[in-house]
This record gives sequence, C-alpha cells and structure tokens, in this order.
Amino acid sequence: MNNLYKKLTICILLSSFVLVVSSCGGSGKVWKKLDQAEHLMEAKPDSALAILDNIKLSTLKNGEESARYALLKSIALDKNCIDTTTFDIINPAIGYYLQHGSAHEKFLTYYYCGRIYQNQGNEDSAMEQFMNAADLKNEIKDSTLLAHNLVAMGSLYFKQYKISKFIETNMDAAEIYGRIGKRILEIKSYTNAIDGYIMMHDKAAADSVLSVCMPLVHDYPESEGFVFSSLLSYIIEFGTSEEIANFLNEYQNLELEQDDALNFAQGYSKIGKFEKAINIISDIKIEGTVLDSLKYISVKTGIYEKQGDYQRALSLFREYSAMLERYQKHLLSQDLLFADERHQLEMTNLIELQNRDRIIWGILCGSFALFLLVGWFYYRYRLLRSKRLIAEKDNDNLRLEQENLRREKENAELERDKKTLEAQNLEKERKRLVAEQHLRELEAANLILEKKQLEGERDNLRDLLKEQTELSKPIQEIIKMRLDMLNSLLAKEITNNESYAKPYNKWIESIRNDKSEFMNSTRLAFTASHPRFIEYLEQHGLSIDEINYICLYAIGLRGKEVGEYIQLKRHYNISSDIRKKLGIDEHETNIGLYIRKRMNEL
Repeated sequence: MNNLYKKLTICILLSSFVLVVSSCGGSGKVWKKLDQAEHLMEAKPDSALAILDNIKLSTLKNGEESARYALLKSIALDKNCIDTTTFDIINPAIGYYLQHGSAHEKFLTYYYCGRIYQNQGNEDSAMEQFMNAADLKNEIKDSTLLAHNLVAMGSLYFKQYKISKFIETNMDAAEIYGRIGKRILEIKSYTNAIDGYIMMHDKAAADSVLSVCMPLVHDYPESEGFVFSSLLSYIIEFGTSEEIANFLNEYQNLELEQDDALNFAQGYSKIGKFEKAINIISDIKIEGTVLDSLKYISVKTGIYEKQGDYQRALSLFREYSAMLERYQKHLLSQDLLFADERHQLEMTNLIELQNRDRIIWGILCGSFALFLLVGWFYYRYRLLRSKRLIAEKDNDNLRLEQENLRREKENAELERDKKTLEAQNLEKERKRLVAEQHLRELEAANLILEKKQLEGERDNLRDLLKEQTELSKPIQEIIKMRLDMLNSLLAKEITNNESYAKPYNKWIESIRNDKSEFMNSTRLAFTASHPRFIEYLEQHGLSIDEINYICLYAIGLRGKEVGEYIQLKRHYNISSDIRKKLGIDEHETNIGLYIRKRMNEL
C-alpha cells in the first residue's frame, strides 16, 4: 500500500513538472515571435503582420503578452495601410500599458489610439490622444515616433485652420527627421511647412524653408514628387506671369493629382489662359473631402470672375459660402477647434490639483511629524528628569573622581602631543635640509652645465674667427662682442666676482632695449657659426624675421620665454607658420627641441 502511494505521488509530481515546463516553453516561443515581429516592423511590416497573424490568442499567457501582441498588431495594421476603426485589437494594450507600461509603451498606445480615432473621423478624440502622447516627449528616446506624432498633430491643426500651429509642428518634425537621418520624411515635413507659409502669404518664410529643402531634394531625387505640389503652389502664389507660364508649360504633360490639377487651373486663370483653365476644371470630378470641393468651387469662381461671367461666378460663390458654413458648423460640432486649448486647460488643472494635494499631504505629514516630535520630546523630558533625580546623588560622589581622571588624561595627552610635535618638527627639519642639499646639488650641476655650454660657444666662436678670416666686418664684430660677453660671464662664474659680469650685464640691458638689433645679431652669428643650419631655414622659405625668431629657440629659450621677450600678440601665429613651412606636426614635438636637434645635425 505504501509503495503504491509513493508511486502515485511520484507520477503526480512528474506530470506537474512536465506541464510547467511545457507552459513556460510555449510562453517563451510566443515572446520570441513578438520580438521577431517587432524587429521586422519598420523594414518589412507585411512580414511582421504575417508573424502576428500566426500567433494564437490562446497562447498568450498573461496581461503583458496580450498587451504587447495587441500593440504590435495595431502598429502592423497601420503600417500596412489597413485602417482600423475599432478598438477591439488595441484594448488589451490600453488596459495594461496605461497603468503599468513604460513611457515609450504609453506613448505608442496613445499614438495608435489617435490613429484609430482618425480612421473613425473622430478628430477631436484623435487630437486628445496625440496630445497625451506629446506630454511624454521628455521621457522617451524614440525620435522617429516623436516626429510622427508631430506630423499627425499638424494634419489636425491644418483642418482647424490653425496654420501657424500646422507650420510649427511640421518644422519641429523636420528638424527631428533631419537629426536622425530620415531625409525623405524631413523633406515631406518641409513641404508641409512651405504649404502653410503659402496659405499665410508669407513669401520670405517660404523662401527660407525652400532654401533648406531644395538642396536635400537635389541629394535625394526620389523626393521630387513630394516637393512638386509645393513648388507649384509657390509659383502660382508668388511668381510673375512669365514664371507661372514657364512652369505650367514645362509640366503640362504630367499626369496630375486632383489638387495639382486645380492649382494648374488657377495658374492658367492667373495668366489669362481661361480656356485651358476651364478644360482642366471640366476634367475634374470632385469625390474627395469637403476641402477639395471648396477649393474646386473657389478656383472655378475665380475663373468665371476673370472671364467676366459674373452670374456664374456669383452662383458658385453662393454655393461656396453655403458649403463653407456647413463645414465650419461641422468643425464646431466636433469641438475640434478647442481640443488643444481644452487639453492644456486639463493639464493645468491636473497640475494644480497635484500641487494642492501635495501641499495638503505635506501639511498633514508635517503636522503628524510635529505631533510625534513634541510627544517624543515630552517623553524624553520626563524620562530624563526622572533619571536626573535618581542619578544626582551618584553624580555628586563620582564628579570629583571623574574630574581627577580627566585632568590626568589631559596631562598625559598633552605630554604625548608634545612628543609627537617634536618628532614632526625634527622630521620636517631633516626633510628641509635634504631638500636644500638636493637644491644645491642641482644648482651646482646646472652651473657646471651652463659653464660647459658657455665655454663651448666661446671656443666655437673663437675657432670661427681664426678659421674664417673672410667673414665680413659686421659679423666679426658681433662674434667678438659675443666672445667678450661670454668671457665676462665665464670669469664671473669662475671667480664668483660680480665685477667681471658688468660688460655682460650691460649687454643684457641693451638686448632688452633693442630686441630687433639683438635678434639680427643673433641670426648673423648663427650664419657664421652654423651656415648649413641657416641655409636649411632659408631653403624652407622662412623670412628673415622668422629666422630671427628661430634663433631665439636655438640659443636655448623656450616658447613661453620667446613670447615674453618679443611681446607680440601674433607670437602663436608666427610659430604656427614656421611649423607649416618646416613640416612640423603641431602636436608631434616641441619646436625648441626640434630646432636645436636640427642645428646639431647640420
């Protein structure tokens, strides 16, 4: 009996495990298909829709899967131009994402709810959904979706005759499309803005947008079809009779859309070709929206009026007025004209309510905290008072002992601090002595090095005078003067007697007073002592001033010291020009090191 019971228990556990594993496996497969559909959504929306259609609703295990499936299916239908007018499909996404979704998921849900309302013709509700999505613009990173939402809002603003808003949303959308590299959509948004400026008769603004849009059209010829209608409207609105005629003649054989055909008729009417205008009008059959009918009647009225057929023009004008009045009543009945204002008012009221609730909760929480704090202080006061009364006698007895212990402790700490301070002072003194010794060693080494450099320059110049007897007198005088200065400086360094340095100091003072003379004399000295180096600089096209500048580096000055000596604002420009002529990378090497190295090599 016990064995049978054990076997039955094992079978039940195994069956449960198999069911759980199979359930988890099925759920994972569904989620993988949803990932695949989302991945294909932009490039191949038809394939994404096919994948979604193959998912059975019974395999969706929880609210999140159902919501994601519903949202992806709504997106796929919209991208495949299947206009959905019911919320049957997207309802699970609305119920889940608006409560538990991320900002991106909420944005998508609002946007595609707006698209469904648009398909229904309920433009007031569509605008409300698009504005709900726009409220999340600072929380999402999908720039494409933001731009799509702006374009959708713009289309509704156009129907409201809010042309400024229509232009603003499309310009914002164009900026976003351009930033993410969607050039065709950017061009479409620009053409919408151009149409808006044409309706407002703002040629300067239309020209400004065209100056941005047309170079893009040149780079992307496949977009020419999108900009044609806007160019046609622009030419007819702002062009001369000759420009209109040339444009119409160039494109008269095109197969035109209804709106373009009406613009052609208006253009022919404007330049006085009424027969062509009437022929185009007679071939048009108005089967579109009320706006198409209004434009048709408006164009036809203008043609009859210019022909002098005022009776027909008046009859059409009356029809136009009646139709326009009906359309305006329809707009007002939908309350679409006030959708954005109402949304802003609702958002303002919501923010005010949230602020009021925050203040009320703050006051309540503060009051409660204050009450607790007062109670806690009162309790502590009573407790401490009781403890104080009990401990007073004990404290009196212990106070003297604690005072004595404190004094002993302070004395011990003072003694310890004193010893620590003495040790620190000794260590600082030792480090100071070591640093001074090191400094003296460095100074001695520098003096030895400077002395060797001065002796080398002196010997070089002395040998040059002996060997180069044909040197010109000015150069010989410069070299002799330098020899005298170097001998003076060396005598001062050897004897440590400042009186030997007087000629040198006098020479230094003259160098400070006459920079140009010093730099020229330095160049002449180098011409004699390092002719191949000076020839190298001349071969690279350096001017005399630039060679003078180079010689300052050659005698050992650094860039900062050269700048301080010549006191020229264009010090950096001179250095940059010399680098270019000598082929020195600006970031590759120090110009002083490079010059001294080349001088030694040559």
